[in-house]
Amino acid sequence: MDNDNKTMAHSNMQNAIVSIASEVFAKFGFKKTTVDDIAQALRKGKSSIYYYFKSKEDIFKAVVEKEADALREKINVILNSDLTTIDKVRAYVNTRMQAIQVMANYYTLVSERDVNNLDLIEKLRSKYDTEEVSIIKALLTEGVEQKVFQVKDIELSSVVLLTAMKGLEVPLFLEHWRTESLDTILNDMLNMLFYGIVIRNS
Repeated sequence: MDNDNKTMAHSNMQNAIVSIASEVFAKFGFKKTTVDDIAQALRKGKSSIYYYFKSKEDIFKAVVEKEADALREKINVILNSDLTTIDKVRAYVNTRMQAIQVMANYYTLVSERDVNNLDLIEKLRSKYDTEEVSIIKALLTEGVEQKVFQVKDIELSSVVLLTAMKGLEVPLFLEHWRTESLDTILNDMLNMLFYGIVIRNS
């Protein structure tokens, strides 16, 4: 087998492990899932898993990254679309929060409040929080430049919007809100936001 084929085979196996692990983490949660569980679901020996990943935490990070990549693609479509800035913000918030219902793997870790995994939680959160603040800043900046939004402090406003969304995350996961209920809550939140920043004709 040449190097290209070896690299492809290695990548394919990693992807297979991540796909199976995603299902196992979603079913049992991070704390209760073991590498044995993942190996059994994949019908491989545990040593096969450790050949590709050093630990359960590394597998979990790969699962989260895969889910985050899928969300990034959807958000980039929104950011590069011909939607108005207001509609982009609405689409971003709705897409982001709807994805939380699918990205249960990450939130099982957060909701378990396992003190032994706080470092992992903080590393994951800080990475994606920074990315999200940048996205929101870009949207608010676009709105200000187009004279659609009046925002005195874009940095602070971006953090406030992200904080508002994050405040809904754990209740969303723990209470399993229906999609229609989430839509109503998000619309109300965005209406309150826009009432404060959209320039209205006097």
